[in-house]
Amino acid sequence: MPRKAFVADLQQAIRDFRHDKILNLGFGSEDGSITFRYALTDATVAEATVQALVPDVGDYPTSHTYMVYTTSENVPPSVNTALEAAGGFDGLRVTAMLTQIANLLDQATAGCRQNPVDHHADFMEVDGSDPDAGLNEDDSDADFDGAWSPESTSYQPSDMKSDTGNYAARHPAAAREIKRRIQIDLRQAKQAGFRVSHLWGLTDNAKGCIVMLSCRVYKLGISEEAMQAWHLQPNQYFVLIIRYTNGYRSLDQLVEFETSPTKTIETRVVLCNRYKLSKDEAVSVFAPFKTKEQQKYQSNVPHEKASSQEKGLYPLFIARPLDELMNDRLVALIKYRMKMGLSWAGAQDFYNDHQGMDSNQSDSINDKYWREPVALNVTSLPHLTTADHLQKSIQKNLSFPLVAMQFALRHLVRCTEFCLVCHCRVETDFEALKPYVCSKPLCLYQYMALGFGPSIEHEIISQPYVVDLLISFCYISALYKRLKSLPDGMNLCVPLPRLAPHQQDVSERLNAPLPIPETAGKDSGAKEFKCENIMDAHKESKGRAGFDQDHLELKIQPQEKRLSPGNWITFTVGHNVTYHCRVNEVLRPVVRLGSPVICAFPDATQKEFRAGHELSVRTTSPSLSNTQSAPTPATRSSAVSTQYPEIEYVVYNQNFDDLNKFEKQSSVCLLLETLPSVAEMKDYLQSDSGKTRSLHTWSDRISPAALGVLRWIIASNRSCIVQVDRVEGGSHAPEERVSGMPDWMQFRFAQGAPDKEQRFIQSVQKVTGGSTYPTLFAWHGSPLYNWHSIVREGLHFQDTAHGRSFGHGVYHATNVQTSLGYTGSAFSGGGQYLNAKFWPHSQLKITQAIALNEIVNAPKQFISSEPHLVVAQLDWIQTRYLFVKTHDIDTKISDDGPSETYDQDPAYTPKGSWDRKVAIPITAVSKSRRPLSKTLQNGKKIKISHDSSSEGAAVLSDATDIEDLEILGSDGDIDFGEDMAGCCLDYSKTNFIPGSLDHNTLPLLQPPTYATPFGSKALQRELKATLKAQEMHPAHELGWYINPEHVSNVYQWIIELHSFEKDLPLAQDMKSKNLQSIVTEIRFGKDYPMSPPFVRIVRPRFVSFMHGGGGHVTAGGALCMELLTNSGWSAVSNIESVLLQVRLAISSTEPRPARLESGPVREYAVGEAIEAYVRACHAHGWEVPKDFRSSHSA
Repeated sequence: MPRKAFVADLQQAIRDFRHDKILNLGFGSEDGSITFRYALTDATVAEATVQALVPDVGDYPTSHTYMVYTTSENVPPSVNTALEAAGGFDGLRVTAMLTQIANLLDQATAGCRQNPVDHHADFMEVDGSDPDAGLNEDDSDADFDGAWSPESTSYQPSDMKSDTGNYAARHPAAAREIKRRIQIDLRQAKQAGFRVSHLWGLTDNAKGCIVMLSCRVYKLGISEEAMQAWHLQPNQYFVLIIRYTNGYRSLDQLVEFETSPTKTIETRVVLCNRYKLSKDEAVSVFAPFKTKEQQKYQSNVPHEKASSQEKGLYPLFIARPLDELMNDRLVALIKYRMKMGLSWAGAQDFYNDHQGMDSNQSDSINDKYWREPVALNVTSLPHLTTADHLQKSIQKNLSFPLVAMQFALRHLVRCTEFCLVCHCRVETDFEALKPYVCSKPLCLYQYMALGFGPSIEHEIISQPYVVDLLISFCYISALYKRLKSLPDGMNLCVPLPRLAPHQQDVSERLNAPLPIPETAGKDSGAKEFKCENIMDAHKESKGRAGFDQDHLELKIQPQEKRLSPGNWITFTVGHNVTYHCRVNEVLRPVVRLGSPVICAFPDATQKEFRAGHELSVRTTSPSLSNTQSAPTPATRSSAVSTQYPEIEYVVYNQNFDDLNKFEKQSSVCLLLETLPSVAEMKDYLQSDSGKTRSLHTWSDRISPAALGVLRWIIASNRSCIVQVDRVEGGSHAPEERVSGMPDWMQFRFAQGAPDKEQRFIQSVQKVTGGSTYPTLFAWHGSPLYNWHSIVREGLHFQDTAHGRSFGHGVYHATNVQTSLGYTGSAFSGGGQYLNAKFWPHSQLKITQAIALNEIVNAPKQFISSEPHLVVAQLDWIQTRYLFVKTHDIDTKISDDGPSETYDQDPAYTPKGSWDRKVAIPITAVSKSRRPLSKTLQNGKKIKISHDSSSEGAAVLSDATDIEDLEILGSDGDIDFGEDMAGCCLDYSKTNFIPGSLDHNTLPLLQPPTYATPFGSKALQRELKATLKAQEMHPAHELGWYINPEHVSNVYQWIIELHSFEKDLPLAQDMKSKNLQSIVTEIRFGKDYPMSPPFVRIVRPRFVSFMHGGGGHVTAGGALCMELLTNSGWSAVSNIESVLLQVRLAISSTEPRPARLESGPVREYAVGEAIEAYVRACHAHGWEVPKDFRSSHSA
């Protein structure tokens, strides 16, 4: 066995391997990992911890590879370089691998004296002499080419460059070709708008090398509602990691060997705070999970405080399905596309229809594969997510990393259109905000069994009232036989409803007959039960036994075969109390039961219920035998012991899928009645000393069938529902709460496809234009039994429940009492509540539910506007709030209103309880639609004082590592071919003309008196790196330009910001003034890089924030960004990243877009910029650099 061989080899190495500098050799924390410490000499740290991981132990000991890296900080750069250049030690057994690593590290550290934290160390003498001593101009230039800067620790000492184990040294021609192809592929990805990075000897063709592509989430066009539902943050990076197990391979090579049994690539998708993962993080995402439960938990729990997240790594909500899709199918799909000219959709359909069959085996290809299906949300998506590299007119030098990233983003932003298991398009007639599975029962089973769904444990802990709400809606819908979808295909074992006590039928509690048909028919979704089948089911499911209530034991006949450990059974004690118990142990004739779950009929006496409840909380210890027994039938069967009352039990052994439609809904009710309350589940999950448990471990309280139904309820919820009110202590979020509805619990409520909000905004703009009141709010009421379907399918008018007297559409009313009239169908005659009006264990005890929707304010275009607002255009409706009326809630819910409200149309202002007008919080609408003024509750209007720094503070500096810039090369490094030549210098996609700015009109400075040789050289390196980045990127994508011919003072840079998005008001203002760029100045103080540079606009002048402007530009022209203060600055930030953040801040439309002042173009004076910068820092509590005034006052 490979794993046994690995363990045996490592154990032998621990015993026998000896090297003077290798200490504490042992097993690592991950499966297949090795750890040891290497002793360092003449370095700032005494030792380096080294990790070696075999990603797939199943390949050991012949075809495996190692990933080797150090987890220690402040080690000499040569150590990192040696490990990266070492390759994968392919096929070496543990002792041989350790010997080679020891030799490499011995060579790398011989005489080492560099300290990577000390930025002077690379060019300063150890004795502290003049850093210029012994250096001439050529030496200074060499610093720039040495692949090292203060931002990178990848310095390569000369003794490592000629390493005989290096692939480039042994195969120079092949290495050059590999490097050329890597640069072609990665530059195309960079030009497409993605950030590129790499790990583990990519250019050296090392096995296990990694390529990463990333982009910020906010660039993907995902709505705020979808981000919230998907647990995304706008400033996180979506990162695709590609691991080449046998060295780098081009797209053509991958397609050629697509059918090879040996994996050549592995991919993962994650969210990260940085554009690239560290080595530790890269190892963690490829390391196998230890247990199935750990796998489920780690994949689906969002934002738990795990160690990886403390470093900035977060799981993506569909990471596992997307990883499986890409690893199993991506290369095959690319092959189909290239060979047959199919789209992604056509290739996926062809794959699903021809799995295991080569495309050559099909003589004729159906035309359907060339018909692109109409996507629900493509038109509103940004180009970054819809671009298709495979559609290039010249199919040459196609980049696999770029194709893979585009494919991953396609499935991310359109995830609700695809099944999460089979990845087929989901055929539904409604839109959803959350992804799910298709209608195939097998997909639902795998979705639940493999843990693809959300973590119900996380949902119960974080939003208990939402879970209570979802269970309640499902219960009442099943009670009234209104469930449209059911948990089929999940292999649920339930008691046969017609035999189960308490189910003669639940409809008896509704004073109405249950319409169970003689045959299931086509509409029931199940087969017909014939008489003999019923009798067989009776024999298999029912049994009789004596019940020892004191010891929770059944006394059965020795030949009884129905019961085994783990079974669940149900039986009635007395006439009105039903027990559900787990079989813990079978020692015939004794069957020991777990603590019972008690379900009482509505007419159960207090004595009967109390006896059952007391028994349910007892232990099974014989010493605790004083609990009063529940009443039992008087007659007994002679087949069982006469010492104990006889009961008739029913086993949970009926396949749920075999029931008819109505029996299934009765079973759902029964199972939900056996669940504990959500509060009890939450207490259980948090009861293990801070560790989060799984409900699977509560096996004696929750049956597998009940847990399966609970998972189905939570996972099948396609809406985003967020608590506003908190019942405990009466707390709530006042800025989120609608006032005017006292004693109603409120939830934020979002539905529809991920782009539904964008389509709604477009409808508002198109229909209402610049109207003062572009939207209105109105109520929509529906019976409780409909809400289970509404939260899954959204609002529509496919079903007619109350007639259509005023036309076809979604009915609304501005008066809540009108809509409440449509919620009363769950009540009996005379307005009395039925006994079974809510889930028995609900804390909320919901009696009514109603939604508050935002609608395009165009009543003349409604189907009807009197007496109801009937809207047929679903894109004109956005759900905003869900209100529920609760029963017996101890804490009174406060009706405090928000401080900022949304201005409403006086003619259509909704009225709430007691005929009072409701106040809508400004947070109910998306940020882009929030006005520049707010209305207080007293009716007074004031200007909004938004935090203008929000965008800049949120987008943290994320410098590009030098090694990631160098991997892209420069235009002169390689021959890209005709189809790639000159692409980075293409200015045809922008009206900006480089070199047209007259620098003589600018306030240029002389070198400052505080200039030092060290500071000047550091800035020279920074300038050269920035100019190199400028050469490597298309002008229209880079968006900034430095004229190298006019940089006479490295302490002052003049930068032109250009090529803004055409639909930005700033771009339109620039066009009207015939301006190509925004002229910007960067000044570097004497403490740079420990203090930030000073960035200001020179010209033109912007509209100030106080007068309605935006873009994070202060009244004096300085940039208002925490990044550019001591509070937000990092010494490792580079100017390329600073320019990116500055341009993003100026382009931001939140809280409002930047605008240029009217009239002729004017400049800012440096003095007013300095004062404005200081004022902004004081206003936001940011630290002003100590050298700020002295450095920049000139």
